[in-house]
Amino acid sequence: MTAQGENILAYLERAITSREHTATEAAVEYGTEWYYDDGLVLARHEDDMVATGSQDFLERPQGEHIALNDPASVLRRCAADRKALALYTETVAIRDKSTVTLQHAQDRGVRPDPCVLDDWSRAQREAAFMLPLIQLLAEGYGWTEGER
Repeated sequence: MTAQGENILAYLERAITSREHTATEAAVEYGTEWYYDDGLVLARHEDDMVATGSQDFLERPQGEHIALNDPASVLRRCAADRKALALYTETVAIRDKSTVTLQHAQDRGVRPDPCVLDDWSRAQREAAFMLPLIQLLAEGYGWTEGER
C-alpha cells in the first residue's frame, strides 16, 4: 500500500470509531431505535422523547431524518463500512504477499508458479478497482480532496 492508501485507511478507522462511540453513547440513555411521531422523535423502548424542535415541535422532514439516523442505523452502517475496509485490506494483503512471492522466485532465478501469477494478477485488479470505492466511502465520513 502507498502512504496515501494507509492514510485513508487510518482516517476511515478513526471516523468509523468516532461514529460508533457517538451512537453507542446516544443509545445508553434512549435506546437504539427511534421514530418520528406528531412533531417529536421518540425512543421505541419507552417512548422517551429524543428530540424536539422550536416550540417543542419538529416538522416531519427533520424529525424523520433524525429518526432514520438513530443509533441502530449508524451502528449498522459502521459495521458494513468495516466489512468493506476488511475486504480491501485482505485484497491488498494477497496482492502484497503475491508480489513478495514473485520477487522471491525472480531473485532465485526460478519461474514463478502460474497460480501465484494468477493470484497476483487478480489481486492487482481487485485492489485497483476497490481503492476508488474506499475513497468514496471516506468522502461519506468527511474525507476531502485536499487530504488525498
